[in-house]
Amino acid sequence: MGRLKRVLAPLVIVLVAILVVVVLAGIRPEPIQQPRVEPAPPEISVMKAIPARRQVSVLSQGTVQPKVEVALAAQVAGQVMSVSANFVDGGFFSEGEVLLQLDSRDYDIEVIRASSRVAEAEKTLAMERGQARQAKREWRDLGNREGNALFLREPQLKAAEAALAGARADLEQARINLERTTIVAPFDGLIRQTQVNQGQYVSSGTQVAEIFATHTMAVRLPLTASQASRLSLPLRPEADSPLQVTLSARFDGQQADWPGLLVRIDAAVDTRSRVIYGIVEVANPYQYSPPLVAGLFVNAEVAGRSFDAVVRVPRQALYEKDQLLVLDEENRLRTVSVRVLQVLEKSLLITGIPEGQLILLERPGYIVEGMKVSPVLVSAPDLP
Repeated sequence: MGRLKRVLAPLVIVLVAILVVVVLAGIRPEPIQQPRVEPAPPEISVMKAIPARRQVSVLSQGTVQPKVEVALAAQVAGQVMSVSANFVDGGFFSEGEVLLQLDSRDYDIEVIRASSRVAEAEKTLAMERGQARQAKREWRDLGNREGNALFLREPQLKAAEAALAGARADLEQARINLERTTIVAPFDGLIRQTQVNQGQYVSSGTQVAEIFATHTMAVRLPLTASQASRLSLPLRPEADSPLQVTLSARFDGQQADWPGLLVRIDAAVDTRSRVIYGIVEVANPYQYSPPLVAGLFVNAEVAGRSFDAVVRVPRQALYEKDQLLVLDEENRLRTVSVRVLQVLEKSLLITGIPEGQLILLERPGYIVEGMKVSPVLVSAPDLP
């Protein structure tokens, strides 16, 4: 009997516990279902796309170089007897100005000697002509119409004429050499560097100075394929019109601008950088204040082509490299690819956006394609 009680006691306890659980479950109140509340869409500033026809420009940089630069050399040998006051590094000179004078005495003497040889050759030729006429009369008196060329002194006459021509050529060469002892400026320009001075002896071919012309300066502008596509490049200078260019730089403590023309391009694409160089020329660069001097590093803005349906947006509106965040008809977020035509100081010129499209001017805290946005329309910002 006692053993039976020990067995039944745990079973009773288990049954009572189950009964309590069932009773409690039956009297538990049902949970009240709450309606699902959607989070409010974030408010984002947007602008409306207003396409228009615009002319774009291309920005580049380059170094100013003289269009014409030469190494001035002596064509005859001699001692430098005198130099111009402008024959110094950085000196201006005019076309035809005497820059150096070499010792001309030896060349004066050679002119005199050549003149003497010419006179002697003229005398010899005159004598040969007289003898030739005499020979013709003698041969005619013999009753023959056709005479022997040697008897008529025709070879001797030709030799005398050739000797006179050679003597005159020697005289002309002597005069040219004498003229070359005076080294004159071939154009208006500047001296980059002098390499001889008064009293120095120079040989024929010795370089005396590096000079360049001041009538035109040139700038080689590197242009990528994308930049070139936005320009009407003068591929045939004789048929295509040059492009307007504005060069700018800080010089002499102030910001300066110079007008130029992109007149031609290099003959080939650079094989290392894969860019093509446009050649900009500035006429009379020293007429400006400050002047456009050689060696100056300048920024360049090249007038490009005009495009239709161009939209101007702030730079912060660009999403990644070539995408914008826009809203569809249901104010849901979408990304669209665009073509960036020009990057300005604080804005962009783009194509690929239809008129009236809402463009996000700022980014939400998180970006999910198709997310709902509450747009706040603002006027298109007036940005440079």
